[in-house]
Amino acid sequence: MTSENNIIKDLFSEERSRKVLSIYWTFLVVILIYHATVFWVIMQDDIQSKFDKSTFSIEFEEISEISSESRTINDGEESVIQYTAQPELFASHSGFGMLYVNISYTETSGEFADPCDTVSADLAPTGANADWNNPNNELSGVASNCETISLVLHIFPEYTGDSYKSIGLNQQYYIDMWTNPSHGEGTFNLEVEVIVNEPVTSGIPTVSDTDEEVTVTWEAVFFDVSVDEVQ
Repeated sequence: MTSENNIIKDLFSEERSRKVLSIYWTFLVVILIYHATVFWVIMQDDIQSKFDKSTFSIEFEEISEISSESRTINDGEESVIQYTAQPELFASHSGFGMLYVNISYTETSGEFADPCDTVSADLAPTGANADWNNPNNELSGVASNCETISLVLHIFPEYTGDSYKSIGLNQQYYIDMWTNPSHGEGTFNLEVEVIVNEPVTSGIPTVSDTDEEVTVTWEAVFFDVSVDEVQ
């Protein structure tokens, strides 16, 4: 231990050694000051920009196109009613968001005490590009009391029509995210079947109920997206 203490004492006692250590410590201090300056001054803007991410507000304006068609369907028969959105709607809007289908009817036989017929409707997942597996879809329905059957199909994936805010990326990213003319292209096929419920007077030769008139209303909801940076 005495020998080690003597070595350290000799190291600090010699003039040359003190100068070398002084230069070493001076160099070390300069290096530390340099790195601190680079971190806090030169790279401050770059470092800060990594943490300052922009917030964007994404909003949607909806535009509906409504069309309807009436068709008389015989008892026990199934009729396919089709719908195709107009091409100009895809060209003039950001996307096709939702498709609502209402199937309505009344008892039209005119016979005394004739109950409502049974109507079933199915929106077949063929012929058009849509979000067919969305859990919020309503693709089929049945009515036997003359109530309207309402179906819903989500077209643009993840579209709900609700505005929201998102952090990061840039304005063009969100515009591109919600702009796609391929969703909703093609022809939608609605299968409608009628089962006639005979009136209590159906045994009379002049009394019969053999068909029903069904009206289908299509509402195609297109949207325009707007993206603004929140200050």
